[in-house]
Amino acid sequence: MNDSELGRTLAAAAFSRIRADILSSKLLPGTRLRFEPLKKAYGVGLSPLREALSRLVVSGLVTAEGQRGFRVAPASIEDIQDIAEVRTNVECLAFRQSIERGDDQWQADVVAAHYRLNLLVERNAVEPVDEEVWEARHREFHLALLQACGSRWLLQIVSLLTDQFDRYRRLSVESSLSGKPVSLEHQRIVDAALKRDVEVAVRLLKDHIAHATRLIIENWHAVMKPKQRGDATHAALNRGKRRPGKVANRSSAQGL
Repeated sequence: MNDSELGRTLAAAAFSRIRADILSSKLLPGTRLRFEPLKKAYGVGLSPLREALSRLVVSGLVTAEGQRGFRVAPASIEDIQDIAEVRTNVECLAFRQSIERGDDQWQADVVAAHYRLNLLVERNAVEPVDEEVWEARHREFHLALLQACGSRWLLQIVSLLTDQFDRYRRLSVESSLSGKPVSLEHQRIVDAALKRDVEVAVRLLKDHIAHATRLIIENWHAVMKPKQRGDATHAALNRGKRRPGKVANRSSAQGL
């Protein structure tokens, strides 16, 4: 591997790790991303780090401040409302096309992704489930629904919007706010999709996203004020030490 290839590999690794820390709220909105602490934390040099942060700017998770460096993108109620509206429009379009175009393999993939997600819900009743494993399977399930849409551009846009929405959802999950079991919502969406009932399936997905958005907004002030109090970096370190809790006992927005 030459120096150029090594640099790209290190930049890609740094991008993935910083992205994961932003999505999981270990790096909170508005946190200043200083080069020296980041180089130590992620074990990379300045050039790969700059490349990783620049890619995160393009994805909307980080903002550039000219010569002053980078920050984690800010968060606001207005922003999540905008993200939710665009996500609804794009994802419902992709879902509609998937149902219309999906073959037997698409149906099998949807059923399998839903089953793998449900396994974690059942296991969580006995012992705590690793949060990152749950997040990966939850994302896999939602993307499986859309995979047969036939448009790589739609899927790329959906992936970007999913990152943005998930950041807000995970910022809100410390709430004890209760809601209807989201596993039932997932089941209804799958049932309608497999029956090729396009209008019902799309309406259920739209309601599903709207439900998550309402929970995020309702819980915004209770969750964000304590997180914004004091030094954001210190808060992020404390969050990183938190033990994973049971998925089913957290905010119902966690499953949306």
